[in-house]
Amino acid sequence: MSEILQALAQGFLVGSTYGMLALGMGLVYSVSGIVNFAHGDFVLLGMYLCFALASAFALDPYVSIFITLPTMMAVGGAVYYFLIRPIAGHHLLMVIQLTLGVSLLVQNGLLMSFGGQFHRAPSMLESKLWLLGPVVVRVPQVISAAASFSIAIGLFILLRSTDIGRSIRAVHQNARAAALMGIDVGKVRMLTFAAGIGLLAIAAALLVPGTPMHPSMGLRYTAITLIVVVLGGMTNFVGIMLAGLVIGISESLGTIYLSDTLGMILPYAIFVIIMLFRPQGLLKSA
Repeated sequence: MSEILQALAQGFLVGSTYGMLALGMGLVYSVSGIVNFAHGDFVLLGMYLCFALASAFALDPYVSIFITLPTMMAVGGAVYYFLIRPIAGHHLLMVIQLTLGVSLLVQNGLLMSFGGQFHRAPSMLESKLWLLGPVVVRVPQVISAAASFSIAIGLFILLRSTDIGRSIRAVHQNARAAALMGIDVGKVRMLTFAAGIGLLAIAAALLVPGTPMHPSMGLRYTAITLIVVVLGGMTNFVGIMLAGLVIGISESLGTIYLSDTLGMILPYAIFVIIMLFRPQGLLKSA
């Protein structure tokens, strides 16, 4: 029983982080219809920014958010304005190829700047543990889970109760009608893309404590994020968080109760099975 509780707790905490990673992609897709295949590499970029600030100024990753968040938002806005905007509306394959190209640029840029070895950014909370009965949890993972659900709730309130949120929803529902109503569709899309990349800066700072980083890890984060977004219903934030928990818990249970190979493929097998019976995802698109 203690093993099951530990696996469920670990899966819940990890899955909530997966959900937060996927919120950025879901937000961008909901407005522009763009699937960013450089998503995981932007996560790594945020992690390496935390590492650079820790190395140069001894900043804790949680403190460095105040620098990495505006930096990553600026990078996201620039990438959209100068690279994605000119080809938006063209064939989907062109956008996919572009984001894959950005992925390679980020990956190789990190490789040239930081080398091919693994790095870690220390944090004052990295080794802190909480004992909850028979369950042991890492404090950084608890902070990450709390932040993930807080961000998801904040996004829900933003989209439902603010003028900016209504503009985003209008562009999502019908971009041409939104433009006729006086909404600057291009500006909304650029700001949304920047916000999606900004979310990754927060996710990166929360992932860094205790997580070794390598320039080649971006593909794994992209793959997990895509699975969570599709499983959650693409634009349904509640579904995305729920899908993150499903993937995180299945990954944790598979690691404990199955062999290494089977444990690694269990989340993907569950994804395929759910898609066979619910191709629209766990929850319908919002």
